[in-house]
Amino acid sequence: MVYFRHIGIAAVILGLLIFSPLATAREPNEPAYRVIKDDGNMQVREYEPYIMAQAEAGGDFNGALYSGFMRLFNYISGKNTGRSKIRMTVPVTEEQAATSEKIPMTAPVTSERSGNNYVVSFIMPANYTLETLPVPDDKSITFRQVPAHRAASIRFSGRMNAELADKKTRELNEWMAKSGLKPAGDYLLAQYNPPWIPGFMRRNEVIVSIENAP
Repeated sequence: MVYFRHIGIAAVILGLLIFSPLATAREPNEPAYRVIKDDGNMQVREYEPYIMAQAEAGGDFNGALYSGFMRLFNYISGKNTGRSKIRMTVPVTEEQAATSEKIPMTAPVTSERSGNNYVVSFIMPANYTLETLPVPDDKSITFRQVPAHRAASIRFSGRMNAELADKKTRELNEWMAKSGLKPAGDYLLAQYNPPWIPGFMRRNEVIVSIENAP
């Protein structure tokens, strides 16, 4: 059974307006990447490194995603302690700032299976480093640096469900096999639109890291 990382949970759960209603190309709030190969609705992309804030949650699928999402959303909304770097002559030190900090919402939001739990992740804006990100009030939130990598993707429309995701994953696997590409990680299910956008106008993607690329 394929476990998907569900992207765009912010739009699915809360209908946040950060997602473009008619996204047709890479949006400025997505992780930076360049297209290596473009074959209609299929692409090979080279992603730059990025940082993910992560929250692990138990329970059923929907409940775990909602719980993890809300903890991370609270973090970027200000439930944190901002960090300001203060340069001394020697050494360079860090001090906790007294005020909290709001972090811009980015896409995608992901989740993945971790044993019996799910790990929900927000991708942090590119201007932050592990050293400058605000410290979460919720100490269960962790951070992970994702290195540069290449991935294959398929874009499609429609109202997302498990059957549609499985169908498009099979199509992506068939295209990768013909292109000499091998998957090297979890499959990501990406949704970029708020829930009120009609199915035929929606932007969805399945994305997977690959071992090799042209």
